[in-house]
Amino acid sequence: MASRKQLIDARRKELLAKGYQPGIVNLALEWAQGSAQGMSDYVQKMGGDGDLSDQFLPQYLQDCEKWAKGIVGEPAPPEA
Repeated sequence: MASRKQLIDARRKELLAKGYQPGIVNLALEWAQGSAQGMSDYVQKMGGDGDLSDQFLPQYLQDCEKWAKGIVGEPAPPEA
């Protein structure tokens, strides 16, 4: 399984390749990481064991594109 950093770096490259601006990509990835950590904290408060943020991260990395589209709309097509 890929490390947390590898997952984030791969998703960054995907979003940049789709034409999203670097600033919105960084914000979207911060949102994904924060959301994964928030879910992990919630599960722990409900009696779960350990840090589960790495288990939640892949889904939030996929969802961060929806978040970015909600903020800026569809990205401009990348220039050739």
